[in-house]
Order: sequence, then structure tokens, then C-alpha cells
Amino acid sequence: MILVNSVFLEKYYIFKTKATFVNEYEVLLEQYKESTDNEFLSILKKQNSNTGYKYLVVNEKYDVILSSAPEFQIDDRFELTKFLKKFLSKHQNELSEDKIFYQALKSDDNSQYDIVLAAKLKRDYFLLITKPVQQISDNVAIANDFIIMIGIGVLIIGALIAYYMSRRIVRPLLEITKITSKIAHLDFSKRYKGTLKDEVGILGQSINRISEKLHSTISDLNQANTDLQAELQLQKRFLASVSHEFKSPVGLIRGYAESLQLGMAQNKEEAEEFTAIILQETDHLSRLISDIILLMHMDSGTFHIDKKKFNLAVSIQDIINKHVQMPTEKPLQFRTEIPSILPVYGDEGRIIQVLENLISNGIRHVDSRGILHITAKQLNDQVKVEVYNSGNPIPEKHLAHLFNAFYSAHDSRSRNKTGSGLGLSIVNSIMQKHGGECGVLNKEDGVVFWFSLPVSKD
Repeated sequence: MILVNSVFLEKYYIFKTKATFVNEYEVLLEQYKESTDNEFLSILKKQNSNTGYKYLVVNEKYDVILSSAPEFQIDDRFELTKFLKKFLSKHQNELSEDKIFYQALKSDDNSQYDIVLAAKLKRDYFLLITKPVQQISDNVAIANDFIIMIGIGVLIIGALIAYYMSRRIVRPLLEITKITSKIAHLDFSKRYKGTLKDEVGILGQSINRISEKLHSTISDLNQANTDLQAELQLQKRFLASVSHEFKSPVGLIRGYAESLQLGMAQNKEEAEEFTAIILQETDHLSRLISDIILLMHMDSGTFHIDKKKFNLAVSIQDIINKHVQMPTEKPLQFRTEIPSILPVYGDEGRIIQVLENLISNGIRHVDSRGILHITAKQLNDQVKVEVYNSGNPIPEKHLAHLFNAFYSAHDSRSRNKTGSGLGLSIVNSIMQKHGGECGVLNKEDGVVFWFSLPVSKD
């Protein structure tokens, strides 16, 4: 602003003054036509006091015959200054043709510039209106000083505003940058805590939502990965157990079949014994395959449960009666505490399968006393059934895993060759489908397996 002020303001002022000078000349020209020289001199002096301009009337010899100077009298005469005389002489012919000339001229002593307008009043009489430019230069200097003071004030205020804006905008942006850097390294512990409501605040809140969403998603993915790894390990153990379970009966079947083929049986009784073992192991494989297919259906969601109301007491008694009549390798004592009516809501066929598995499990593990105690009772809206067998308790570390497939084959009580190793796992899956529960408890002289079912809604 100082540079523009110094270089162009004076020139612009000179340019804009031309219109004022021309208007002044036209007014004076009209007044000159209607006034005497004495009257016109008074008019010029009055205009000088009003505008500050200097007015001169010059004849063809460049003598000043009228001047707006206060001391000038009507009969005074003095010679025009050299720079003005030169200006008039240069343009005299054009002035005689009623042309107006306007120019900034340097004074004789080169101390200043004057703005000069020259025009004809009448034949051989010219009007000169002048104004020194030094006044404009002084005004420019004053304006520059004012601009400097204003500039210093603006710089100070600007510095304060810049400092404030840096704290208000730059600092939150740096904080957001640090947070995003931590997010890039999967560290979601930091949050933007600014309270701004502008674009920076909206950006910070968006970063917070992104961080929370990423944290939640990655946590879910990690959990899913953990579950998947656990599932894969479970499948590996399951396949290993299945392979082991198939290996033993297949080996026996092959061994005894080869013995029969080679005629190694000494007599008919021994041949029948080999055949019986083959049939027994074949039944074992058949049950194992059926149980595996059943578990697969349960896990895949295609397993269908047909729930209805039935009397569980009748089903329990029928199963006990069947086992009482079956021949066994060791004596069994069946004891029951069952009411005549136990209305439950479920799939009767699958519940009978649960009872078969638990009772068969108890028969396989009962000790020499051979006590099997089956109790059933209603507790509020649940019916609880317990199957107790006398024998050694199960180590506590194994209790939580007994309902896993094949677990008992290696880690708990020894299972004889008639079991598939999937009975308790099937019991657990059926109970889950019914919304019931199952479990195992150690007693002082035996073990209790139990399950519970909802009472019939009727």
C-alpha cells in the first residue's frame, strides 16, 4: 500500500483534478463575459479563498493583467513566470482555437510541480488555473505514515489471531494425526476429546467412530479366528478319535475273517466263536457310523425334533423292563423311584435314545455290586432324571469333558468294546435341541448322570 501510495496516488490525483479544473474554467468563462475587469478580479480572489487555486489572466504578450493574489490591484502588471510562459507559447495557436490544455509542470526552481490548466477567455486573453502539487505530496507522506501505524497494528492483531487459530485448528489436527497413526498400528486406545463443532470437530468424531468400529470388528475377527482354531483342533481330535475307533473293530474283523479263510478254527465251536466276534464288531461299526451321522446332522442344523406331550414315566419303565430281560455278563440290580405320571414336552424317540445311552453307559461301568438306580421327579417346570451306577468315581479333571465326542475312550473310565464313544455327546446334543440340560456328579460309591426336560405346556 505504501508503494502504490507513493508512486500512483499523486498521478491519480492530478488526473482526477482535471475535471474540477475544466468545470471551474467553464464557470469563470461565463462570469467573465458578464463582468467588468474589476468585478472579475473580485470573483477570482473569492474563488482563490474558496478553492486554494491560483487564477491568472494573461494577454498575448504573456503579461499578467489579473491575478487572484490578495495583494494584486487592478492596474498592476507583471511578467508571467518562465515555465508558464513557455507552456503558453507552446500551445498558443491551439489555445486560440478554443482548445483546453491541462498538464503538471515543474516550477522554475524545480522545487515543485504545479497543475496547470490553460484556456482562452477572449481573443488574445488566456486564463491560467494553477495548483501546487506539494500539498498532495505532503498528504501522501501523511497517508504513508498512517498506513505504517495501521500495518503495525494489523501485524500484531494478525499474530495474535494466527496464534489463536494454531491452538484452535492446528493442535486438534496434530492430535487427530497422532490418533490415526496409532490406529494404523492397531492401537485403538486413544480418542479425540475436542469440543469443537466445526469441520475439525466433525473429523475428530468421525475418527472416533472409525476407531470404535475397527476395534469392534477386529475383536470380532480375533474371536472368530480363536473359535475357528478351536473348532479345527476339535475336528482334528474328532477325526483322530474316529480313526482310532474304526481301526480296532476293522482289525478284529479282518483278523478273524482271515483265520476262518485259512481254516485256523480247530472245530465248529471255535468257528462259531470267530463268526460271533465278527458279527459283534460289525454291529459295533454300524452303531459308530450311525452315531457319527446323527452328530453330523445335529451340527449341520438339518436334525429335526418333533416335540409333543408324552408320559416320560412310561418310557423309562419300558426301557428298564427291556434291560431286565436281557442277558448280562454281571448281575444287575435295577432300583427305581419314578412317579406314575411325568408329563414332558419333547421328541419321545430322541428322549428314549438319551435314556438308552445313559442306562447302557451305567451298565458298562457298574462295579461288581451291579446297582443301577433310576430316579425321576418334577421340580417346578422341569422334570429331572438321574441314572446312578455303583462303582469308582470319575476324576474331577475329566468331569467337564465327558460329553465331548470320544473323550472317555482315552481320558476317563475305560470303555468296553460294545460302546461307540459318542453316546454322551449325543445325549448332550439332544438336550441342547430340547432346551434342556445334562450333567454328571460323583457320589461316594458311584456316579450319577442326569438330564432335565421342560414339563408339558398343558
